[in-house]
Amino acid sequence: MPIKLTRLLIKTHHMTSRKKISALTKAAGKYNVSVLLKVGSPPGIMLCEGVEGGRDGGKEEGGVKGWEGVVRRLRYKDIQLLEREEIPELALVRLGIREGDVLEIEEIKEFGRLLERDPGLFGWWRRGMGFVRD
Repeated sequence: MPIKLTRLLIKTHHMTSRKKISALTKAAGKYNVSVLLKVGSPPGIMLCEGVEGGRDGGKEEGGVKGWEGVVRRLRYKDIQLLEREEIPELALVRLGIREGDVLEIEEIKEFGRLLERDPGLFGWWRRGMGFVRD
C-alpha cells in the first residue's frame, strides 16, 4: 500500500500559550510531521505535512492525524480546519522544516514570505486563508 502524504491548514484566534505551543512541538516529533506555526497576535495559523496515519500510512492514530488530534485536544479558541489535501511530496521539507520539526513565525508577512519560495504551496495557503479566490 503506498504511503499517503497529507497537508492541512488550521486557523485559530491566536497562539500565545507557550504550554500549548510546546505540546504541538512535542507532538510534531512524536508523529514525525513538519509544522509551520504563526504564533503571537491573531490569527494563529498551523500548517502541517506528513504521512496521513501511522508509520505505514494507514488509518491508525499517527502522522498528521495524530498531530491533528493533539491540536483538537488543546481546545484552541475559534479553531477552523481550513484545508486538508493529499500531496505528492512534502513542500515544508524543501523549505527547511524537516519531519519532526516545528518552525515558529510571529508575523504573517514573514510566514507568507517563507511560503512564497514554493509557488504551489503559497497559492494553496492564500486560497485556504481566503486571501484570493480560485
